[in-house]
Amino acid sequence: MATSEKNTRTKPKKRRFYKKKRFWFSFLLFGLLIGGIGLVAAERYTRPYRERADTYDLARINDLEIPSLILDRNGKEIGRVFVQNRSVIPIAQVPQIFIDALRAGEDQRFETHDGVDYIGIVRAVWLNYKAGETTQGASTITQQLARNAYDLEAEKKARGESGMERKLVEAFLAQRIEKRYSKKEILEFYLNRIYFGSGYYGIRSASLGYFGKEPKDLDALESAAIVGCIKNPSNLSPLNNPAANQTSRNLVLGRMVDLGAVRSSEVAKLRVTPLKLNPKPLQRGTTHLYERVADEIRRVMGEDALAAGGFRIHTSIDGDVQRALEASLQRSLEAAEKRPGYANQKRSQYKKSSGVAPEYLQGAGLMIDHQTGEVLAHVGGRSYEEAPYDVIELGRRPLGTAFLPFLYAAGLEQGMGPASIVEDEPMDNRSVMVGGREGILGEWGMETAKPVYEGKITVRRALEASKIAASVRYAGMAGLENVRKTAEKFGLPMKDAELLPRLAVGWEAASLKDAVRGISAFARGGATAPTQLTIVDRIDNSASRTVYQRAILTPTRLQATDDATAFIVHSMMRGAMERGNVAGLAERMVEKPFTGAGKTGTTHDFSDNWFLGYNGRVSCGVWVGFLQPGKSIYEGAFSKDLAMPVWEDAMNTAAASFGGKIISQPESVVQAEICRVSGQRATPYCYDTITDPVTGATLTGPAKIQEFFRKGSENLPFCPLHSGATAAAPSDSSTLIMTAVIDTTPVRSKDPVLLGDDPYYTEQLVVDRSVEHSPRNRTNVLDSFDLGDGEARMKLPWPERLDIESE
Repeated sequence: MATSEKNTRTKPKKRRFYKKKRFWFSFLLFGLLIGGIGLVAAERYTRPYRERADTYDLARINDLEIPSLILDRNGKEIGRVFVQNRSVIPIAQVPQIFIDALRAGEDQRFETHDGVDYIGIVRAVWLNYKAGETTQGASTITQQLARNAYDLEAEKKARGESGMERKLVEAFLAQRIEKRYSKKEILEFYLNRIYFGSGYYGIRSASLGYFGKEPKDLDALESAAIVGCIKNPSNLSPLNNPAANQTSRNLVLGRMVDLGAVRSSEVAKLRVTPLKLNPKPLQRGTTHLYERVADEIRRVMGEDALAAGGFRIHTSIDGDVQRALEASLQRSLEAAEKRPGYANQKRSQYKKSSGVAPEYLQGAGLMIDHQTGEVLAHVGGRSYEEAPYDVIELGRRPLGTAFLPFLYAAGLEQGMGPASIVEDEPMDNRSVMVGGREGILGEWGMETAKPVYEGKITVRRALEASKIAASVRYAGMAGLENVRKTAEKFGLPMKDAELLPRLAVGWEAASLKDAVRGISAFARGGATAPTQLTIVDRIDNSASRTVYQRAILTPTRLQATDDATAFIVHSMMRGAMERGNVAGLAERMVEKPFTGAGKTGTTHDFSDNWFLGYNGRVSCGVWVGFLQPGKSIYEGAFSKDLAMPVWEDAMNTAAASFGGKIISQPESVVQAEICRVSGQRATPYCYDTITDPVTGATLTGPAKIQEFFRKGSENLPFCPLHSGATAAAPSDSSTLIMTAVIDTTPVRSKDPVLLGDDPYYTEQLVVDRSVEHSPRNRTNVLDSFDLGDGEARMKLPWPERLDIESE
């Protein structure tokens, strides 16, 4: 028994398999085999992505943005759109505290990896596995640079690839970047490119945009707040979502402790410290026009397309007209500021660094093709960089006397005509209540230092001379409610206007766009320009492929009035250019014949100047004034001096391409000869005495003019004021002459011959004077007096030869 037990104890035990060297040698060989197969498979699988990564031009890694070219209607470049609000700075101007925050938040092993953080990848895979979803990323700073610089995300979508495939290209490209550039260069590329939310691209733009300071002045809290935006710029911006940004920034601060960048005691205080924002963003070098182009691209293609850049944007803008309008407006505003005693801020005195909005004189201009609604020129202000406020899109100012065409259209619709009589006499300001309560209502509309009241005048004269008191009385005759309704039909925002007499003098405000659209109706037979104005016609991408083409649709218009009213008001505005308050303008127009018209606009306090006008093809409006309401430009600041010259230059520039279309008289309008003094039908004796304003000489001339009437309203009574008496008439016959005029509406004859006496100044058959021996053409009882009027020539036979006989 003892022997058996001894044998059992001394018998050697069998070694387990995993302790045998042969096992481990075999396992190692198997592992190497599997690893080799895996490497070969991985190499084959990743080869296309590695090869793709080799195709990117690393020399272009710092091409931050490809601008989109803005082309005019003739294909000429007129500007460039830079979407990203950035300012490139060297890495030396970025403080170390910010770089530490960036490493803590985005890439803790940035200084040691080769572009790919393998430890970070394993960590992210494990944490995502534990969470059951993707909660962690492992993109290094270099990978993010690669993704942004070469827009790998857009390429992935275009190819229909997965996120993993994009990551592979990104990783191989990052490794190439690490071999080509130093760590400092990579940081500089990255910090000048990355988007930090709220429209800020690059570290300097974000630093100024959020905190109003240069990057070198950022502290730990501010650095962590900016870095905290990177993972989701829109949702983590301290401007858009302060609470979410605080959570993200505190996470960055905690990691900064792990890196040894800040002490834990300091971070404890920073976590609860309020973030003080002081936005002072960069102003991009752009113009109001470029902003409108960018807005339209966003509307039709989206923000992402706009940010991509590289487009060729074909617009309806005429480059020559745009430049002429810009230059002329600048000249006019500078001339106003040079006037002796000019009391307002001048542009040369404004300092942008003050942070205060400018208060210097502004101006804007808009020209449209009123047939298509295409914008030909858009000048939204004097300087976008200093005042990024587009007057055309956002501004509304009182129209002043530029409102008068719409006022007079309302009266014509109520049955009045251009020859109707209105009283032009002084008016108590209390009846209108503009510019004060006491005294006489001013006469600023005539745009002269010494306006003259003319008594009873025709409606045409009232509009041509831009008479204020006469226009207020005319509004009363038309009815203020009718005036308001008519203005609304022209597209002016008058729905809530108070029905007070001041409505007649342009008290209510309107935008330049509304005013230009409204004035166009007088050129288009009563229908306004399209309600939707357009600038962008076509967009081509960098491959010359059209990605947007404006659809040609039937435009929506407002039918403001009928063609008769539109043409009659047009003719009165035209008269202002020939003999009214802007006499001589018609002769200065390049387009021959120029059949367009225009209207000045000045407010009672000289705070706003307008000029609205058109030809047969385009309409144009110019505004001069201040962004701050209630400021007078200067006493006697008339639109014919400030706004009209700008309009004139723009229209003359446009004449070559947009002139030649005649505004013709419609069939609904007829002409009749009237006396311009009485407004009634002219007689052979309608003469007027005129005093030459220069010489003071008194001149007598015919008072007969051709006037336009709505068909059927031209049959007026004959003039009751002029009988044929003149200053030279003998005193003994004056009484007899005066008795010949009877202030009675004439009775028209129904037959060619009227028998009996004719005391009522009737119309009779006019005998053809070409007939030999025709009698004198008698038309009324005044012909019983031999006044030398209307003599007919009679042919007499030649006398016989006279022979003188000698004695």
